[in-house]
Amino acid sequence: MHDNLKTRVLIANDDGIQSDYMLALACALAPYAEVFVFAPDMEQSGVGHAFTIRRGLSVKRHDPIEALGGNVELYSMSGTPADCVKFALGHFATHGLSTEGGGPGPFDVCFSGVNLGENSGVSSLYSGTIAGAREAALWGVPGIALSLRGTTANMLDTAKEFAVSIVKKRLFEQIPVGTFWNVNFPKATAETFKGFKATRMALGMFTDHYSYEENLWQLAGHKLWDKQPVDSDDYLLEQGYVTITPHRIDQTDEKSLELINKMLEVD
Repeated sequence: MHDNLKTRVLIANDDGIQSDYMLALACALAPYAEVFVFAPDMEQSGVGHAFTIRRGLSVKRHDPIEALGGNVELYSMSGTPADCVKFALGHFATHGLSTEGGGPGPFDVCFSGVNLGENSGVSSLYSGTIAGAREAALWGVPGIALSLRGTTANMLDTAKEFAVSIVKKRLFEQIPVGTFWNVNFPKATAETFKGFKATRMALGMFTDHYSYEENLWQLAGHKLWDKQPVDSDDYLLEQGYVTITPHRIDQTDEKSLELINKMLEVD
């Protein structure tokens, strides 16, 4: 039986159902929410917002996790992060795993993560983690992506505490329809962690290059962290801040729209 008084939380990721970081988040939220995990059955990092349309998807129900103060329902899918969120919001919420009724009801918020690896700046354009939060926003559900730049234990704790605060205070209700949050946690210790910053998205590209090894082209590269604007997520993440960057679904460039309209008016 589902507790209708609790916030109903969906958790997805791109690291897969086996991710300890995602499961740690789910257990941290369980005392305060109904928690449902829908995650890929294997790692799907870097798949962006790809979804599955020309083949069927399998869904597997796993044994629930008994967390302190609540349970976590676990499901894996043979698809992408976007598939997981799309199915959970578009079908499971209403129908469960049947073609009739029996779903838990609408979700209040979707967390994507906690991801192992940063998704700030242009990384967000490639990220399956970000796609999970974006897909939620497409369905009108507040989406929040959580990513760790490093594996320092206290930053995972900080990410969990942040998510719990979002749920307990219902701060997700402040996320406007059509937007979602991209939250990145720095590679920091308790001594070097500087706090939280609202930031804009950095646009600096990777220093991409390819090497030829065993008849295959291998991609490598890195970011020029300190070369980014000082108010950007890449720069401030490097300085030791948690960065909260609001993204929006509507990618229309208003200035270009105005320019194109003027072009079309020309005889």
